[in-house]
Amino acid sequence: MHPEEIKAAIRMMGTTPAALADELHVSRSMVSHVINGKAKSARIASRIVEVTGHPADKLWPPKVAAPKLRRARTAGVSA
Repeated sequence: MHPEEIKAAIRMMGTTPAALADELHVSRSMVSHVINGKAKSARIASRIVEVTGHPADKLWPPKVAAPKLRRARTAGVSA
């Protein structure tokens, strides 16, 4: 899910990311980083899963590695 959708899901359940931070005794920025996928915290993520009712793999789907693209080299050609 997009981070804004996660925040909206939290709000729809009657709380806010800031309230979760206060409840878990962590900084608001840490909750934001977890929501945005920039940091990992099993404790924060599991609380977000509990509050929203969405499974973790729906909130933060696994990232698929982009294919490595390489330019084809031409043998014997010089500039």
